[in-house]
Parts: sequence; structure tokens; C-alpha cells
Amino acid sequence: MRSNSNRHSASLISLSRRILSALLIWAAITVPTYADDHQKNSDTIVFGIVPQQSSSKLIRTWSPVMAKVSELTGLKIRFATAPNIPEFEKRLAAGDYDLAYMNPYHFTVFNQSPGYKAIAHAKDKRIKGILVVSKSDGISTLEDLEGKEVAFPAPAAFAATLLTQAVLKNQGITFIPRYVGSHDSSYLAVSDGLFSAGGGIVRTLNATPDTTRKKL
Repeated sequence: MRSNSNRHSASLISLSRRILSALLIWAAITVPTYADDHQKNSDTIVFGIVPQQSSSKLIRTWSPVMAKVSELTGLKIRFATAPNIPEFEKRLAAGDYDLAYMNPYHFTVFNQSPGYKAIAHAKDKRIKGILVVSKSDGISTLEDLEGKEVAFPAPAAFAATLLTQAVLKNQGITFIPRYVGSHDSSYLAVSDGLFSAGGGIVRTLNATPDTTRKKL
């Protein structure tokens, strides 16, 4: 391990400790445990955020958090995300982020390789997925989705996809999954009548523009 990598890893460990003492965050934040030729030789910490919502929303939400952590630690932190969740997963696999906000399923995968380690997670909170439908479609039960097309953010989106699909399958409901890249895209596709239902979570639904949410 080269000296630059050692200094970088030490900065990450210091940042991790200070984040834990300064912040209460909604889901898993992880840091890679390895340091090799991929590791950056700068003092900037790249903080990757899973793109559940549009980049503009993520920037508005996370920039104040990162600015506060930078103030508390004296470290430079750069916001990063990806165009969609599958691309975010590719970047996690490549170790492109020094820190990452990801779902529990992602953690189980990327803890193995490239070696992300959890440093913070939600306290006393149970993860819930939701399915939304258009108010004008007359769908009122899960059984009404039999044979229908259902939008999901991505195959590995934990609450919005894996949990909701598991419930449908456990109840013997056959559906056609369509993956649209983000929670926002899922809600918008349903409100526009492209699909009969869409997966998401309460927090991202509440952050959806009124013009979309009022139709669901």
C-alpha cells in the first residue's frame, strides 16, 4: 500500500468517525476497505448517492449535508451520482466512490467486491416499499395488477423493487416488470398512464412534484 493511499484511507476513517458523531442518515453509508492503484491521490472524497431521484433533487438534498461535513472535518467532499441505478451499480462495482449511500441489497453485493464497509445505517427504521397506481385507473387491490405492466426503478432497488415484487409473487400475481431507472421515473410513468403501477418508497413519493403525486 503506497503512502498516498495510506493517507487517503486514514482520511476516510477520520471522516467516517466524524460523520457518525455528527449526522443521522436514512440508510447505509459505506466506505471501501481497499486501497490500490484505483485509489485517488487527491484530498477530495467522492461521495456517491444512489439516484433514486433526479440529480437536481439529490444535489439540493445532499449538498447541505456534504457542506456541513466538510466544515466539521476540513476535508473536501465532492457530490457524485449516476444517470440511473444500474449505472450507479456499475460505478460501485468499479469502486468509483470513496463513500456511498446505497440500499441494503447493494451493500450485501458490494461489501464482497470491491469491499465497501458499512459505517452508518438507519436506526429503528423498517424499510418499506410501496406500489402506486393512477387514481383514474380504478385499481384498488393487488389482484387488479394480474397480467399488468408494472414499473420499477431497477432490478436491484431494494424496497421499491425487490420487496414489492416479492409480495406480488408471494400472492401468486403475475405481472410484467418494466425498469425505468429511478423512483421519479416510476411515479411519472404511472401518472402518465404508461404502466398500471409503479414501485417506490414513501420518502421519494412525498418529494415528487404535486402535479405527479396528485394523480397517484
